[in-house]
Amino acid sequence: MTVLFARRTSLTRWASAVWAAAVLAVLAGCGRAAPDDPSPSATETHTATSSPSVAATPEPPIPTDVRVIDRGERGSYAVVTLPLAAWDVRVDWPQDPAGTDLAAYIADHPGVAVLTNAGIFSDNLRPGGLLVADGTELRALNLSGGGGNFHLKPNAIFEIRADGTAAIVESSTYDPRGVTQATQSGPALLLDGEIHPAFREGSANVTSRSGVGVSPDGRTVYLAISRTFVNFWDFATMFRDELGVKDALYLDGQISQLWVSGAQEPTPFLGPYAGVIAAYPR
Repeated sequence: MTVLFARRTSLTRWASAVWAAAVLAVLAGCGRAAPDDPSPSATETHTATSSPSVAATPEPPIPTDVRVIDRGERGSYAVVTLPLAAWDVRVDWPQDPAGTDLAAYIADHPGVAVLTNAGIFSDNLRPGGLLVADGTELRALNLSGGGGNFHLKPNAIFEIRADGTAAIVESSTYDPRGVTQATQSGPALLLDGEIHPAFREGSANVTSRSGVGVSPDGRTVYLAISRTFVNFWDFATMFRDELGVKDALYLDGQISQLWVSGAQEPTPFLGPYAGVIAAYPR
């Protein structure tokens, strides 16, 4: 199965899925911020200049668990499942002043099989908050207030620990001991099974969204992107009700991409980004 997920800013809503033998190509729904979106902040100033073209190539070199979850009026989602016993999941920030281009990152990192932009970032292409790569803190924890999704408290941190487990923790409770990889974003979608208090069922705040969830035992990571416009409530409940997740974090909207080995390379028109989440088969 092969897949490329991409999203661009547009006033047109659309999503397409093509099934052929063992090949799946998915283009996520393209969105705009709804009128009741939180006002943008410096940590989410992203623009796209063109529309992506998506085509899948057959026979991916690395088998990956990819599925589409269709919830009817509650949205359609593409989900990549990464059991940590089989996958090495890392957070990275190359710190290129021109930002991180996903296609260039793939070319520079042989063996990477799953890649997505990791968390809201600033207009100077720096992560909005904490980022830890291979045990080194590249950006400090950000507990400041402000507008926009990153500062919609509680926000949270996705982390990989030295014991081989993952977690999503509320930012103010972050403990760096034993953390080898981490990225901070916001808002938290779920914490201990509870939906963010600012989310409302039936909200008109709909757009495309990407996020990460962790299984209750900490041994499986889920990367997800919506294929249609969805609100925060429906995105959070997808993780909870469809994946059995108690902790999940919103990564970004508007320009996110989720790439899996075997698909066409990610489009440059939705980037560049700052940090990334990358997965390698063990």
